[in-house]
Amino acid sequence: MRSNRLCFFNSNRPWGGGEHWHCQQALLARDRGYDVSVVAGNGSELARSLRGEPGIRLFEQPLGSLSFLNPARMARLAAFFRAEAVEAVVLCLPRDVKAGGVAAKLAGVPRIIYRRGIAVPVRDRWLNRLLFSRVLTGLIVNSEATRRCVLAENPNLIAPARVHLVYNGFDVAAFDARPDTPLAPRRPGELLIGTAGRLTEQKGQRLLIDAAAMLKAQGERFRVLIAGTGELEERLKAQARERGVADVVEFLGFVTDMKAFHASLDVFALPSLWEGFGFVLAEAMAMRLPVAAFDVSSVPEVVAHGETGLLSEPDAGRLAANLRTLLHDAGLRRRLGEAGRARVLERFELGQTFAQFERCLDS
Repeated sequence: MRSNRLCFFNSNRPWGGGEHWHCQQALLARDRGYDVSVVAGNGSELARSLRGEPGIRLFEQPLGSLSFLNPARMARLAAFFRAEAVEAVVLCLPRDVKAGGVAAKLAGVPRIIYRRGIAVPVRDRWLNRLLFSRVLTGLIVNSEATRRCVLAENPNLIAPARVHLVYNGFDVAAFDARPDTPLAPRRPGELLIGTAGRLTEQKGQRLLIDAAAMLKAQGERFRVLIAGTGELEERLKAQARERGVADVVEFLGFVTDMKAFHASLDVFALPSLWEGFGFVLAEAMAMRLPVAAFDVSSVPEVVAHGETGLLSEPDAGRLAANLRTLLHDAGLRRRLGEAGRARVLERFELGQTFAQFERCLDS
């Protein structure tokens, strides 16, 4: 039986992949005829994005890691679920499972689903075992790698039949309709390699800088564009200077127009050491860019080695070799790029992934 009254519950204040997913799904569910409400943290980016949206009832709350221990706050959440007659609630963070999940259980919500988008194991603790067995009715993962990682400490945390794979959806039609004026000018004779993501250890930009040093030593003509901000920004800039590639590695900061960024490139590189899904890969592939990345976590679920990109073990030398191959072979770049776009349309198009999500609601 279809659950028509949905609530998306995400208390995170900053904007990230989870917030993008909850916002996208809420709007799409509304447009598909669902009755949609959203619980968001006070002053959060998600609340700001949805505030005033027709057909979305927004309930902003000051929610933290200990909110589930606050009886008044839990009572307000349960009352909200009852007043909205919510039939399914989709939770984002571990603290949302504790507060929103338990409040939904107290309110009699029949479907309580945790959407896990980060490939980090759930700790095998008594509270998690209780929540997964007595509160949650389903778990959504955004890749098979996330499924394996989440259950790594306790494979019996939740019954396999209640775990559902829903890849991150990409709205190809909307992306195609946007202007694609390149963000960065191209210098004569050079090819552009780009990467995008927070400047953190996980994203592996240090390995791309090392690869750039190897390519420069080999006499290649190229430039690397790095989009993003983060705690390693100054350290990575210092590394580029120390490795002698500050002239070919450009830090762009936070980029709002990702289509313009991708339109500047010949090759997209993702040196991440792990990914929950790697949404930026779908963006690049939709733009017909060949990908050079590491064969880790969920990346091979998105990028098919030798078909849509070139994968290697996490090593700067291997990455440099794959980048050099792509820089020297325009025909290979075109073939991989065309196959990458076809793969996005086949596996990650938004309509298909939303249909997967609907099946989770009805199971």
